[in-house]
Amino acid sequence: MGARLRCNLMAVAVVLTVVGGCSDSPSKDSASSPGGTASPPTTKSATDMRTTAAPWDRPADQAAMVAKAGLTLTPEETLAVHYHAHLDVIVDGSPVQVPAGLGINAGPNGELPEHGSPGIAPLHTHDTTGILHIEAPRDDKFTLGQVFTEWGVALSAGHVGAYATGDSGDRTVYVYVNGKRYTPDPTGLVLKAHDEIAVIATSGTGKVPIPRTYVFPDGL
Repeated sequence: MGARLRCNLMAVAVVLTVVGGCSDSPSKDSASSPGGTASPPTTKSATDMRTTAAPWDRPADQAAMVAKAGLTLTPEETLAVHYHAHLDVIVDGSPVQVPAGLGINAGPNGELPEHGSPGIAPLHTHDTTGILHIEAPRDDKFTLGQVFTEWGVALSAGHVGAYATGDSGDRTVYVYVNGKRYTPDPTGLVLKAHDEIAVIATSGTGKVPIPRTYVFPDGL
């Protein structure tokens, strides 16, 4: 494993430790019977997309999530193609944190990952700012759907996680790109340099502020 990747994995591990670690799998559900005795948990695949309420943590098995997204882990970053986009997720006016380490298969505290071998995908996050890093060997198309697959969160037109347009009669799920409404299936939304993407779930009739731009750090 190259020095660049070791540095990246250590940085991600520190962030994961600060924010409380990562989940063992994208989804773990349990329920209680009317008598108060816990029912057995529902068996789910490690790569099932979550339809639970926010917040959503980082699935520990990034090797599986990256593969599900149709991407490949490599020993170190490849910078032949290098650009960034930004993702905001907002539920009822409150921001939802995009986890550090999506697309990076590493364990907490600098340890080896629980699942698979260490590696980094061409689409990943280094921190919790919502900045999406595209660092790839060739100019492929990378999509919002791949981000949410690495995150293990269900996404489709009018739906994110537990939230869907029409729920409770007044729920609406929107997607915006640079302040403009995006109505096709959001999983196919191709990421472009310095796009500001907002996934917004809101109920009620109040006006929702739409992020239109993002100020990227110098060099990004």
